[in-house]
Amino acid sequence: MDRLPYQSVRVNFTNSDYRNVCENFGGGFETWSAWEALGNLLAHRPGWHFDVVNRGEPLWSLGVLGESRLNISVEDDGRFHCYDAGRDDDATLDKVADVENWLAPREEEARQPSAVLLDLARSDDWRILKAHPFRLYVSWSDGYFAATLPALTEAGFGQTLDEAVNRAGEMLCHLFGAPAELAPELAMELELDTDATQRLRFGT
Repeated sequence: MDRLPYQSVRVNFTNSDYRNVCENFGGGFETWSAWEALGNLLAHRPGWHFDVVNRGEPLWSLGVLGESRLNISVEDDGRFHCYDAGRDDDATLDKVADVENWLAPREEEARQPSAVLLDLARSDDWRILKAHPFRLYVSWSDGYFAATLPALTEAGFGQTLDEAVNRAGEMLCHLFGAPAELAPELAMELELDTDATQRLRFGT
């Protein structure tokens, strides 16, 4: 049976999955259908990540390097609370289709680093950009490794793992306006899927 998008959501919370976190901290069983719809909408959209913030509040955010330029949560009545930090405005919407319409004119811009973050990243010879650990998800298929960062809309490809990771790094440099030569200095954490692991271990 194919998995639903929400079932692939990564939860940075000990011994929990998306449904467990949403039901325990996001309003209980009564709001689960709304969290499920939101997870199915956002799980595979580039740049979106799910966090538990402020001592137990589930929240979907869009942004890189810890930014939350757009964020969405479910209220106790099952409606969706949407906030745009750049415009400092919010909306409470009844349906997930309304959320998608709210995102349409904002999402592409919010995938880019804010002006404040760009200034911060460029300071002190790109020190913060070089120090921040970027997690890449690595797969392998048809002779190529693919290294994907959730914030990027495309993957870095290469016949070797080094090539794929360095190309993902170059894409990150482009996102921040940094020189491509900086890519090897970026801190990368790699998570390999079964096929990529098999390729590295056995060459098959």
